[in-house]
Formats: sequence, structure tokens, C-alpha cells
Amino acid sequence: MYKLFLLFLVFTSQVFSKGLAPENYWDIQSISNPKINNSGDYIIFSKRYIDKKNDSFESEIWIMDVNGEGKRFFSKGTNYEWSYDGTRVAFLKKDQNDVNQIFVKQLEGGSETKITNFDYDIKDFAWSRNDDFFAFSSFNEYEDDWVVEVPGEKKGEDYNWTDDPKVVTTLHWRYDGQGELESGENHLYIVSTSGGSAAKVSDWGLDFTGDLQWDLDDNLIFTGNNTLNDLETPWKQSAVFKLNTKSGDLKKISPEGVFSTPKLSLDGKSIAFIGYPSKDFSSVAYDVYLYVDGFVERYTENLSDSPENLFWLSKNELAFQIDERGSSKVKILNILNKSLREAIRGFNEQFYLSSAVDSELFGTYASASRPAEIATISGGKISKLSNFNEVVLGQFNLGETFEINYSAPDGTDVQGWYILPPEFDESKKYPLILIIHGGPHAMYRPQFNYLWHQFASDGYIVLFTNPRGSTGYGSDFANVIDNDYPGPGDLSDLLAGVDYVTNLGIVDERNMFVQGCSGGGVLTAWVVGHDDRFAAAASLCPVTNWISMVGTTDIPAWTFDWFDVPFWEDPKDWLDRSPIMRTGYIKTPTLFMTGVLDIRTPMPQTEEMYVALKEAGVDTVLVRMNGEWHGTGRRKPTNWFRTYGYLSEWYERYTE
Repeated sequence: MYKLFLLFLVFTSQVFSKGLAPENYWDIQSISNPKINNSGDYIIFSKRYIDKKNDSFESEIWIMDVNGEGKRFFSKGTNYEWSYDGTRVAFLKKDQNDVNQIFVKQLEGGSETKITNFDYDIKDFAWSRNDDFFAFSSFNEYEDDWVVEVPGEKKGEDYNWTDDPKVVTTLHWRYDGQGELESGENHLYIVSTSGGSAAKVSDWGLDFTGDLQWDLDDNLIFTGNNTLNDLETPWKQSAVFKLNTKSGDLKKISPEGVFSTPKLSLDGKSIAFIGYPSKDFSSVAYDVYLYVDGFVERYTENLSDSPENLFWLSKNELAFQIDERGSSKVKILNILNKSLREAIRGFNEQFYLSSAVDSELFGTYASASRPAEIATISGGKISKLSNFNEVVLGQFNLGETFEINYSAPDGTDVQGWYILPPEFDESKKYPLILIIHGGPHAMYRPQFNYLWHQFASDGYIVLFTNPRGSTGYGSDFANVIDNDYPGPGDLSDLLAGVDYVTNLGIVDERNMFVQGCSGGGVLTAWVVGHDDRFAAAASLCPVTNWISMVGTTDIPAWTFDWFDVPFWEDPKDWLDRSPIMRTGYIKTPTLFMTGVLDIRTPMPQTEEMYVALKEAGVDTVLVRMNGEWHGTGRRKPTNWFRTYGYLSEWYERYTE
């Protein structure tokens, strides 16, 4: 028996000390959005897994007891919501016509009923306070008033004629991940939770966008857009509205500016929402406002980032999630004195708030070494309620993640992190990969990322930082790149991070690489146009030519906002900030990779720079990723493996 025990120890030490393997990505599951019912008995949540045979990501609704026991499948569907009595769950699911409808499933007995029968997808819905009605949104198409009749058509005859063309009259007529959009508005409807016909309660001139809920007096509270200015960035037109379902009276309750995310208080007397009193910004941290008895007052200032997922804990306390210096944490606002406190003092990891009951907070918790799992915060402490990925990841030895804080040449403070290879030997030097985030208004955080840990297991030091323009560090830090992106500031922040890590004496400076997607692809192309220290680079889904970008992207108004004047008035800034104009300075071998379907940073952006580098005699390759919109491995699991494979083999090609 003792001999067998020793053999077991040897076996387990070998199993649990191996590096991460690419093929185990198939087994990783994503857990998100846990919601507890009002009685505090059960939690529903989303579980996403990979269907290997069909090369797809599949999501299911699961349920468990509040203590984490009894995890089990509940239904297929999305956008799930508890009834107020906590006995039923409503969710959206495709019907036999492939249209999203509202379904309701009983907690006891498990019966499932389809409530709606709409021609267009239902996008959002909310239970009424007595659970008798649903309010929901659905698309209403504008009438096409320009149709050219083709002469010679005879009634009763079948013709194999080409479909009518799409006549485009708007600036924003397509969207990445969806393609061409129909022209119209999202309107609001009411239907009984027992089923039956629905009644339309909103009218033309208002586009519903989200956050639908009922108050205690049959009013609907929501975020919408009644400006409908096609030449303005759509999300800068959001406001908070109140719509009476009986009279149809509509009232905008937020002030001038950009406002969203309303949340009605438990007693129904206050509405909290977030926003900013101006549209003149690139990125700022929104504040929390309260609407009470017709008056609006601001309750926060100088936040690190915009609050998300507001929840009332009592009539005097409001909890919300916020990004701050690489962490996602929960803060609690005291309405009486406007003070803020952290739900967990000194918390520096990731908690994504999604529901609350009796001052207990429910969400998902993630760390540098593990993906998100269901967790709860109570009494200033966090408790995990699930471990769906532990069996897979527990067999691997992952590299350790370290935080760094450094100064750019102009004195700007920058935060970042690096992951060391497992079994790191401080007497050796390792190749480095700098990974740059997109956005450009976004925040990297020390949260488990399979690709990054795979690179670390392959023997690379993985460096990721938050250069100026990143969120989570206040409005000034994020907004400083407005009309100056890409520019010398973010470039210096990134290279100073590389200098910081190389000065630790652990990096093989002959073998350093740089990569990024979207805004990170822009900065990757920008970096190699100004610096030759990297042995090779990979620019994924980049913008390379701002002038051609604005006419082909699905976000033209946003693109115009990045410049003081249109390019036809003065093209200098548009050209100076286009990475393609630095082609003559580039010596670094650069791989380009973009989704064929991408219309956020369209494929021609990649093709233009690939052709330029070819003509300039720079080593380059173009990878056109099939089946992907924006990003190279988000829609199809096999493309994650291809992305990893092309990147790692490209770097190996230029490793000394």
C-alpha cells in the first residue's frame, strides 16, 4: 500500500506540474450573469461551452440553490429575468421561425410556455410589479418609399429576378456582427404574462435602447433616443425616459447631455441613473444622478470610470460595479451623505455585479489564474459558489502574474502587469510579447486569459499595460487622447513599459514581439512605424488609414469625432495619424490578421497596409480569417486555435 501511495504522489506531481496545453481550450466554460430571485432561494445563470463538432459557442440557462448546491440545466435561452414572486423565469428564445420570443418557465413542475408571437425579434423585456404583464421592445421598420418597378412583369408568372437593391439614406446603416440593418426604430409593447395579443405603447420618433423596467404606477422607465440624429454618434444621444402605459405620455427625466442605465429604488420614490452633462468628450467617467419628485441631483464626482449595474440595497444605499486601476469592484453609495465605500476594502481582483437581495451581492469573481465563477459578497467578504473550470485548469501549473507601476518620459503614471512562464528561472532570460488593448478606451486587468497563459506556458513573458486613453483611471487620463490617437503619448507609455520589464534583467531583448487587435492593432502598426526593437509584430483587425476607414466602417460618426475637422477641410492630421503613412520607416516583420466579415475595422484597412509593406520590401503576411466579424477568434472556436497558431509560429520564425 505504501508503495502504491508513493507511485500516486509521483503521478499527481507530474500531472499537476505540466504547462497549459492549447487543446484544453475546448473544455473551458464561461459563467456569467447570476441572478437571485427576490425570496433568496435560487440563482439562475448563463453557462457557455464549446460545441466542438459544430464549431460554435453554445449558451444555456442553468439554476442552482443559493448555497451553490444543486447546479442543473434550466433551459436554452438568453436575457432571463425572475418574476417578482420568484416562482417563474422569463427568457428569450428562438421559435420555429427563428424569431426571438418571450418564454416563461415555472420553477415548480418545469412547464414552459411561449408568450409572444412577433414577426421581429424581441430584444428586451420586463415583468410588471404584480407579475401580470410584460413590457417588451421590438423593431418597427420604416416604409421604403423608393422602389423602382421593373416593366414587363406579368401576374401569375414566376421570375428568377435579382432582389431589389437596398437604398441607403442613413450614415449608420450596418453594424458589425449583424451586417446591413433595416431602417427603423425599436418600439415598446405590453402583453399579458398569460399570453395573448400585445398592445403598442410607444410611437414614432423614439428609439428604445435598453434598461426597461416598471415603476409602481404603471410607468415604464428606460433608456432611449428621441434625438435620432443620424450624423451624431448613436450612444451620445441616450437619455432616460418615463412612459405612462395608460395615457402614452412620454417624459424625458434626465437633463441635457448623455444619460442611461436607470434603476428605480425599492420604494419607487427615486430613480438613479448615470451620465454626463455634455456630449463634447472622447471618454469620461459618468456620475450617478438621482431623480426625485421632478428634480435631478448629482451624487458622485471624480470617479475612476462609469458605474455599471446599479442595485438599490435599501432606500438609502445604492451599489454599483466600477472599474478602478485594473480591478472591477463594487462600491456602495450612501444617499444621505453622498459618501462612497468599497464593498470589500482593498479588493484588487474582478467582481462583476449582476444581482442583489437583502444587501447580499451576487455576481462573478475572476482572478489572474482562474476564469469567472459565481460568487457572493456579504459582510465585506467574498465567497465562491462554483468551480466549473477547476478540473481542467487545476491540472496545470500556470505562470505567476505581477503588477508594475512606472512613469512615461513625460511623467505620466502607467499601470501594467506581466505573466512569467511556469517554472520561471531567474537566472535565465525569456522572450517577451507586448499585448496592446483595443478600444482605445478600455482597461486591461489581471484576469485569466487562456491565450496569454498559453504564451507564458510556451516560454514567453507576457506584458500588458494600460497606456493613456485607458479607462479606470479617471476622466482626464481617458480623455487625453481625444484628437490625438494614435500619438506620441500612448506610444511612449507602451515602450516605457517594455523598458521597465527589460530593466529587471529577465528579458531576452533580441526576441521581443508586439501584438494587438482593433485599437491594439492600430497601436501595433504605430509602434513598428516608430521603433525597431521588436523582432516581429502582429497587427490584428487594425485601422491603418483613417480617411478610407471613415467611409467603410460601421461607426463613421465616431471616427469623425476623433479629428478636429473633416479630412476634406484639412487632411494633414488624418494622414499624420494613419499608420500606413509610416510604411517607409517600418523594418519589423509584421503579420496582419482580420476577419473577412469585419465592418468595424474593415478588411481593406488590413489589405492596404499589407500591400504597402509588400511594396516597401518588409516581411509581411496577410491572414484573412473566415467566419469572423471584428476580432479573429470570437465567433468560431477553431479560429481561436488558428489565431494562436499563426501568432506563435510567426514569432518562432523570427526568434534568434
